Amino acid sequence: MINTIVEKGDYMNPFNIQKILKDERFLRFSVLLGTFIILFALSVNNVIPQKYDLKEGQVSPADIKSPRDFIDEIATKEKIQTAIANIPLQYSKNNDLQRDAINKAKQFFDLIKDMKARDESEKNKVDYIKANLNLKVDDEIILYFLKLDSAKLDNASALLIKGLSDLLNLEILQNDDESFNVAYDYLKKSILESNLDFTTKNSLLILSKNFIRPNMFIDVKKTNELQELVKKQVEPVYIRKNQVIVSKGQTVTAQHIILLNKAGVLKNNSKSDVANYISLILIITLTEFLVLFYLYKFKNRVYFDVNKFTLVFLILCLNTVLIAATKNISLYVIPVAFMPIILTMIFDHELAFFIFSISILMLAILTKFVIEVLFIYLIGGLLGVIFVHNLHDRSNVMFGGVLIGFLNSLIILSLGLILGKEFTQVFINMSYTIAGGIFSSVLAIGIMPIFEQIFDVVTPIKLMELSNPNQPLLKKVLFEAPGTYHHSILVGNLAEAAAEKIGANSLLARVGAYYHDIGKIKRPYFFKENQITNDNPHDNLTPKLSAMIISSHVKDGIELAEQYKLPNIIKQIIEEHHGTTLIKYFYVVAKKNGEDIDVESFRYSGPKPRLKESAIVMLADCVEAAVRSLGNVTLKDIQETVEKIIEEKINDGQLDESSLTLKDIMNIKISFINVLQGIFHNRIEYPEITEEGEENVVYREQSK
Repeated sequence: MINTIVEKGDYMNPFNIQKILKDERFLRFSVLLGTFIILFALSVNNVIPQKYDLKEGQVSPADIKSPRDFIDEIATKEKIQTAIANIPLQYSKNNDLQRDAINKAKQFFDLIKDMKARDESEKNKVDYIKANLNLKVDDEIILYFLKLDSAKLDNASALLIKGLSDLLNLEILQNDDESFNVAYDYLKKSILESNLDFTTKNSLLILSKNFIRPNMFIDVKKTNELQELVKKQVEPVYIRKNQVIVSKGQTVTAQHIILLNKAGVLKNNSKSDVANYISLILIITLTEFLVLFYLYKFKNRVYFDVNKFTLVFLILCLNTVLIAATKNISLYVIPVAFMPIILTMIFDHELAFFIFSISILMLAILTKFVIEVLFIYLIGGLLGVIFVHNLHDRSNVMFGGVLIGFLNSLIILSLGLILGKEFTQVFINMSYTIAGGIFSSVLAIGIMPIFEQIFDVVTPIKLMELSNPNQPLLKKVLFEAPGTYHHSILVGNLAEAAAEKIGANSLLARVGAYYHDIGKIKRPYFFKENQITNDNPHDNLTPKLSAMIISSHVKDGIELAEQYKLPNIIKQIIEEHHGTTLIKYFYVVAKKNGEDIDVESFRYSGPKPRLKESAIVMLADCVEAAVRSLGNVTLKDIQETVEKIIEEKINDGQLDESSLTLKDIMNIKISFINVLQGIFHNRIEYPEITEEGEENVVYREQSK
């Protein structure tokens, strides 16, 4: 539309701007945009934490708490390092070095025997042995074994080789003095327990240290694998939500700065808030989309009615405002029943529960995802829909709020006992919940008349008030057009029963019937039910003028409805209750008189009924008047009359726009017949006693 205006070059034309502002699509978009802005403004502080301008060495002005859970990477790293430090080195066994040492010991004794046979100086012999075997031993030890006789030398050699071989079964760790000493002590014990002389034992002990080698070597691969496994098993150190990072008056350290940056509470953390903004925008957009899709798909009458469409989103915003306002007192005093109560009263329980369920997304943001509160909110809303459904009295709504608060308090008590909370706090939370239930009812009752007035919606409570016989307009009908009043009461009974039978709004049908003929009070005596005598003013009028007077009671009724500020839906029933029906009586009279007439001038101006309730009132109005005009009637008369009237309306196309199905029409017929049978049943007169004392029983039947 806007593109077309721009192309024409007259986009600044006030008429076109006014046309855009009245366009329903533009209005719905405006409602969605306004809702988004309100919800965003109310929620943004709950996802963007308070910022502080702090540097290392400054004193914290307050207890700075973490707005969310996050990992303390420094503490986690220290924890991992501590765990790794406690991991023992992993070793793999390999006896090759020890076997080489045993072979070296054998070589030593072989060289001793060889050198003993050579004719060289002792010094040359010692140097040769030390040079070949790279021994770290004093010359005296080697010289001692060179001088030892062959038998003792063989015994010493055998003892040492056996002892060294036994060490193969031990675990001698690489670069580990303790395990080396254990091996040496083992060898020492076997040498000392031998039958060798003291000097030989002592020389062997000194020599043996050159032949003890490690057989357990550090396995780097196994050690690294174990360290990696331990790293994975170490639980990260978390800074929990609402945990104090820096206390008030505490000097800020470098580690504090790291944690504050991670928490996103420093002023230089604006970039880290982008993700939070995006998340909030997505949640609000999702909330609006789900509500919009539900209304479009399942509640067309609400979606295409801008007033009702606006009201749904206004209540969503108002509910969010109430949550934001009360959560600072306590999360348990939130008026959880407000939204379901008011939506159920204005619309229906299905819409109420769906919209309420979607609002949990906003509650989650505002309460920072406290699961217990979300659970209580959901249960409280469900109870609100159940208890308020079909309530028609303000006192009952009040009682419903109290009952919801009480039941929610029992849920809090149960959760408190399960979670082991302190009873004093549980009792306080219970009290808050009851107060929240009462507050929900009081607020809903107080704000309902405002919504009814501004958005022109009718609630069961409003309809009950309109049905009160003491309503000024109904009293006016009673005193100025008593026949019309009683006719309307009967039509109301018929309409209510039929609407209830087909699942329409029975209360609306009854109240609409009470007011459908209020226009007749402008000229009451032109309508048969108000003519007390046999004088009929239509006898002195032309059929066309009479038809105009009869049909004008619809227009007069609309004027009275506006004067007495009746809801639009009641005006719609008044306007539609005759549709474009032919005023048959005067049309037939005109034709008999031979007048040149246009049939359209003898029809009501309409429109045809679009509401089911309007169609029901139309049928009830015609059926009641037709049956009453028959005088004494039987059940068969009632059935035939109902069938005939409804058939005529169908054939005339009066029900084409009402969305009544054939099944609905069948049920309406059955309901009408049942009610009319009770209204127009036959009675006998009570016997009368004559002056002579004789009973004069009159069995003459009369109609009620």
